[in-house]
Amino acid sequence: MDKLLRVLIIGSGKTAGGREHVLVWLAGKSPRVEEVYCFGANDGMRAEPKYIAVSPEPQGVDDMIAWVRENEIDLVIVGPENPLAEGIVDRFRAAGLTIFGPTQAAARLESSKFFAKKIMTTAKVPTARYRSFFHDELAQACNFVRNEYPHSSVVKADGLCAGKGAMVCRDLDQALRAIHRCLVDREFGTAGEAILIEEFLLPHPKLRRAELSILSLVDIHGNFLMFPAAQDYKPVNDNDEDDNTGGMGSFAPVPWVTEAMMNQIGRKIFEPTIKMMQSLGNPFSGVLYAGLMWTEDGPKVVEFNVRFGNPEIQALAKLLKTDLIPILLAIAQGKSIADVKLEWQPGYAVCLVLASKGYPEKYEKGLAISGLNQLPTLNEFKVFHAGTKDGKTNGGRVLDLVWHSMLGLEDAALVVRNLATKINWGDGQTTGPHYRTDIGLNVPLTID
Repeated sequence: MDKLLRVLIIGSGKTAGGREHVLVWLAGKSPRVEEVYCFGANDGMRAEPKYIAVSPEPQGVDDMIAWVRENEIDLVIVGPENPLAEGIVDRFRAAGLTIFGPTQAAARLESSKFFAKKIMTTAKVPTARYRSFFHDELAQACNFVRNEYPHSSVVKADGLCAGKGAMVCRDLDQALRAIHRCLVDREFGTAGEAILIEEFLLPHPKLRRAELSILSLVDIHGNFLMFPAAQDYKPVNDNDEDDNTGGMGSFAPVPWVTEAMMNQIGRKIFEPTIKMMQSLGNPFSGVLYAGLMWTEDGPKVVEFNVRFGNPEIQALAKLLKTDLIPILLAIAQGKSIADVKLEWQPGYAVCLVLASKGYPEKYEKGLAISGLNQLPTLNEFKVFHAGTKDGKTNGGRVLDLVWHSMLGLEDAALVVRNLATKINWGDGQTTGPHYRTDIGLNVPLTID
């Protein structure tokens, strides 16, 4: 019998959120796992089976490495993008430890929009046309958007901005303001000292929302396993209005995405990208997440991420039948996943994010949460904690409610929205949860 595993989930800094709770939950369900640890755990993780509290928590990568050795951890899984961009995988591997995630060089597919675009251009991966500008090229950037994309464009900060550095501009004034936010106001710090200005990709004419999130597990040999298509909702309010967030909800699978479409995505997006990274001597292993727009010409890449999408993984995890942990371990050990298959439950899963009022800007923390005891304890339902601590709110995104329905996507959407009414915090009005009411609704079944 294989040795039972001790698994560690690493969040960002001192906190771990909804994605990390999903990983703790998946590890706790695995028959291969004996104990699960997480740095910066929230309330939800602490209640999961096999979870072991860490106290005191190590500070800094060197202390983490020492802790992992001392506690004989068999597999480390990195949740968010920042530690990956800072090279945590390289440090752990140099210390002889088993860690799942891409190297710092490979993580540039997310940490640098410039790098990702160069890879896509060279590999002939379909994406939006663009031009880059640096911090001392304000006039050139403004003139470019006036001349090339005066009606609509996308302005992106080059570096990591917690999902908020891509600004969709519907007119010239918005584009000029976005450029100034990056290059003049330095709203995104060093991440926005260089920018990309892209064409606005038009969705397929039969689709109102044509964005797709496709997550793939990738081994060092170039094999990849695609998850079903998911759809994320980034704008904070209904009808995709107002500021982008890290994600206000998701659903999976996407009903209008066919097997032929998925094959096209694998062939045109993942295969050439993975091969290009190998040819550059920076082979990718871990999770490669393609944010796509389905256009009249097929899929085009909006962005790459190098970790499990949040909140897409919440919906996808509720559908997953296969034990994920042995696969992540094999990838971390440099083994091939060419013969691995993923099994999925039928039906649809919808994730609804309950956020603090004011998110993604200023919001209040430390508000007592009520109503969790009114939520059902059914196999169809799971609540993942994103920003909770000691029964109170501790972040912008606080709770992720996920419902799996065999009756259809809209059924799942309506059930999870009804469950959201049972949760409250603060005074329940000016400070209570904010959530979108349109997630998973009015989604076409086909575009044929």
